[in-house]
Amino acid sequence: MNEVKRQLDRKMGDSKARSEKIMQMVEQNKKTQRKKSSKLYYVTFATFAALLAVLLYINPFETLAPTTSTPNEPSKQTSLNLKNLFKKDGDVAYFVGMNNEYATFKETTTWLSDNYVKISVDNGAIETRKFYRITADAIYLVFEDMPEMQGNKVITLEYLDTLTPISTLLVADIENTTTINENNVTYPAELNIPLKKFNNVIEITNETENATMSFYYAEHFGLIGQISTFTDGLQIISLLTSINSEPALELTLPVMNQATHEKEILTFEERIMFDPLSMYHPKFTDTTATYTMLHQSEEHELGIIEINLPQQFTSLIVVRTGDLVKTISGDFREIVDWQLSPDQKHIAIYSSNGHDWQSEEYYQSDNLEIYHLEQLLEVKTYTDEELNLLHSTILSYHWVDHDTLEYVVPDVEEPSYPKLFVDWMHADNQPTKTLQIKFE
Repeated sequence: MNEVKRQLDRKMGDSKARSEKIMQMVEQNKKTQRKKSSKLYYVTFATFAALLAVLLYINPFETLAPTTSTPNEPSKQTSLNLKNLFKKDGDVAYFVGMNNEYATFKETTTWLSDNYVKISVDNGAIETRKFYRITADAIYLVFEDMPEMQGNKVITLEYLDTLTPISTLLVADIENTTTINENNVTYPAELNIPLKKFNNVIEITNETENATMSFYYAEHFGLIGQISTFTDGLQIISLLTSINSEPALELTLPVMNQATHEKEILTFEERIMFDPLSMYHPKFTDTTATYTMLHQSEEHELGIIEINLPQQFTSLIVVRTGDLVKTISGDFREIVDWQLSPDQKHIAIYSSNGHDWQSEEYYQSDNLEIYHLEQLLEVKTYTDEELNLLHSTILSYHWVDHDTLEYVVPDVEEPSYPKLFVDWMHADNQPTKTLQIKFE
């Protein structure tokens, strides 16, 4: 056992205990962050998830000897060529992540002999490496370290031959449902990734109290994806995007057109609050992303794209020309209403996550955006003067005339203090005030 691992073990116990402790830290952090925006939540959560990833990488599978069990129902046994579950010598694979900055990483495969392979992973923060021994019967992890922290020790074949396996990754003979070291192995499984869709995938699942971690392997491609699913629904995803070439994800998204009830593929000019891996999310279905047209000119449309994934709701206001879209703004709030001015030159778009706050911790402001349609649709560019943002708790709004929008908000002393809005919501007396914004 290497020095880093010994130090971590002394501080946090065995791997299961470490995982549970980290997950407790994650849960505590999420509770603290709920009072902030979803964007800040993800940024802060990344730090804890990255730490968890490092700890799990050190030893995700606890038991040394392979123990297998099968379900009572009849199952089909498959004998695997285990050497085919790694990439070719010298392959550099690029994984793109979702919901965590450290979920994006680069994996390098180095075959040391017919029976030993080194897998190096660099996530931009730290490099880790694992050495596997492959026999006819099983794949064993025999050595692991973080070379930058341990002096980049030279590992020879002679040294590897002397090592006792740390854990068993996989055995050659598996049923379509198998248990190895308390990890569930499912074969065949399916996984759709940016590289292509795989049908005969080996899924290895490790469960803890607060999360389920799944690792996906395919013949001749090795690891193709890993997904960590937390009890609150959040998923941190890493998917193989390219091998031996820099990843270039096309910014496309399948959406359901709410007017035509037909599926369309939209291409983005650029990305704003849109993750290109959204369409590969395990929960993504034909109705996950929707498109709603708000206004149409001769050449362009102003519309809304909503992407509804667990812990990842996103609304986008876009200008659409055919199947090409340009994102104007994005938000984590739900767009619940919009109103055209009487002369149809302006549009007000209202977004909110509701007003059922229990405390300041859960308070989220509303958003009211006003667009000049002619300039937006025909020129396709805009300035701050053309876009007026009003952040508050908005109770109602309506157009008074062509140039005037009127809206009602709680009458509180300091509108920048969320606690005052929460107190107002729970008070018997709820004074309001009416404001106007006028366009020339």
